[in-house]
Amino acid sequence: MTGSRYALVIAAQCPDMGFLSELEDAAKSFHAVLTEPNGGACAISYPTRNLLYGEIDQSEIEQAIRTCAQAAGEAGAVLVLALLGHGITSGGNLYFMAGNSRRGELTTTVDVASLLRQVVETPGLSGLITVIDTCHAAGATPDVKAIATGIRQGNTRLSLLMGAGAAEEAFELRFSRTITKIVQKGVEQAAERLSPEAVLEAVRLDGGTVGQDVHRMDWDGAQFAETGLWLAYNRRHTVRRAWRLLGPLAHSDLAQVLPTWLTVSGGLDDVRQLDDVEKETTSLEPQQGARARALIEAVRHCIRTRALLATWPGSELTSKVLRRSLVAAIPQTDRLPTAAGNDLLRDAVEYVRLRAPRVGQRPVVPLVHFVTSLAVATGVPAGHPDLQQWAADVGADIDLNDAWEQWGERTRDMRLRLIVSLHAAVSDEWPESLTAWLLDGNIHHQHREFPCRPDRSGVEQQIGSALRWASALAESLDVPLKRVEIAAPAPLLVQWRPEETYYGRRLGDRHDVVLRWSDRMQPPEHLFWINDEARENLRAMEAAEGGQRVHWLEESDTRLDGELQFCLDSRPQGQAVALSHRPAKLGDIMVTLLASSPIVLWPEGGSGQVSEDTRRYIDESWHHLPGNFSTAYRERRQSGAEQASEGSSRPGQDDLHRLRAVWDDLDYLDFCRWFKKYTTEGETP
Repeated sequence: MTGSRYALVIAAQCPDMGFLSELEDAAKSFHAVLTEPNGGACAISYPTRNLLYGEIDQSEIEQAIRTCAQAAGEAGAVLVLALLGHGITSGGNLYFMAGNSRRGELTTTVDVASLLRQVVETPGLSGLITVIDTCHAAGATPDVKAIATGIRQGNTRLSLLMGAGAAEEAFELRFSRTITKIVQKGVEQAAERLSPEAVLEAVRLDGGTVGQDVHRMDWDGAQFAETGLWLAYNRRHTVRRAWRLLGPLAHSDLAQVLPTWLTVSGGLDDVRQLDDVEKETTSLEPQQGARARALIEAVRHCIRTRALLATWPGSELTSKVLRRSLVAAIPQTDRLPTAAGNDLLRDAVEYVRLRAPRVGQRPVVPLVHFVTSLAVATGVPAGHPDLQQWAADVGADIDLNDAWEQWGERTRDMRLRLIVSLHAAVSDEWPESLTAWLLDGNIHHQHREFPCRPDRSGVEQQIGSALRWASALAESLDVPLKRVEIAAPAPLLVQWRPEETYYGRRLGDRHDVVLRWSDRMQPPEHLFWINDEARENLRAMEAAEGGQRVHWLEESDTRLDGELQFCLDSRPQGQAVALSHRPAKLGDIMVTLLASSPIVLWPEGGSGQVSEDTRRYIDESWHHLPGNFSTAYRERRQSGAEQASEGSSRPGQDDLHRLRAVWDDLDYLDFCRWFKKYTTEGETP
């Protein structure tokens, strides 16, 4: 594993020093550029955690650094360490502030210089690069004499980048943010790999750390190191530009099967070079050679697809369209590309072709579905000659026809919507009538009122009647009815599972059931603003490029009304609201939650706390919700309440059925707008 690289980013909040509002985002961004194959190229999978943030204890910080250094030493790797947060100085030395640190007690802090001197002595460690973004950062410089006479007798390497002088304060995490920007953009006329010296020079030229003096300290006593320490690849270097014909995934895969060729050639800058690459496979073992040739074919497909998209015959491709089509084309959503613009186009194509295919599926099928999804989104017709020629070039003529057929079936399946509303209910009482609408797209096909007995049994009986009525209409249109939306007041939403409605079969067994908040149809006077704000929130969620999709409220956040409202008002606009637990009086606060967010999630009674795996799964599969909830509920009923659903392999997926959701999307808000206009004109819905 010589030449491998490990990363560890630690961003500690210290209550005694004050909360740093941008710390988590800065840490995640810095970690992302360190682990990108075209950036810091550090490993993202090894036996230690490599991103820590929040109120981390002193002992946890020190242990994480030592554990990561030991793992890097065992692998002969370089360790890139970053410390972001608060720092204090004493005697000219830097002390990093942990979650349990107190500024008047040095024994509760992390002695950075001393710890770095210990780490750099780790047996086998190929080098240590440390980035420090704290006040008094230059106080982290270790004793050079101690390194020279230490266990390794100076036969080691250290590069220390510090964002402030020993007597200076640091502001707004400018240093690490500027480095992140530099790695993302690259440095003109710099080497292929950005040395610490080149990075620091670029930071100074950028001006992003105005008001702070940035410093660098280097020690290089390694006698036989092949290359000097470097922080990241330079995206603007000519060789790196040549590699842009290959994205990180394709380059990484080719490097595994043909490392010698890529080392000699420096990359791939002409598709004709793939012929030379293929010649290299003749010297490989039969199984390895077959794998290499299959990979080369996949790379050709990627390059041909990018050529198609470069002259795309439809309306303009945007990052948003690319992301939507990427999610629509593949069932799994973990580790999706996070780039934007042309880099996203390249990375998306490679991800779909190299990572998305499933066992038993033709490898080109996900790529065909991706291109078809783009065509649907940008108005390219099925028979367009550019698409036909592309399909012929990648050997996917029939696959393209199949994909268009599936898109047609999907559009047909999603065409009709049955909305059943309990808006006649008062508070937590069951209504004496239901109103049902059958919508054909956004066209209101028909509606009907269903009187009912004012209890759960009476309501569910008439939901069955409404479904029978709507199914007959759907049959006359020769279109299936699969979407059922139940709109109800908040108190009923928290105590009822409409998908369990039994009419000879369970409603949720054959239909995707989504919960809506009926108050949006006729907002009370004091909540007149809720739908306009919901639209703004939904647009912000749609514009968000990934990351944390949900703002989780802990038990302490829901105890007091004032504290709950503060948490809701201060959350990022692009995040939905979710409860990590089920409060005893959930019905009392549900209106407050729904008024603040068009999407609210909460656990079922007796489910306990929502796990980190489930939270992560929701973020990663966001674009497949709320449909995945219906699937999870259905699988739960079929396999048993406590039995994990078969075929589920991703952490957090098995517990999705334990969550409830109200999901008021733009389609529902459009319906509410129509309903308000309809009733205002004096007609009875």
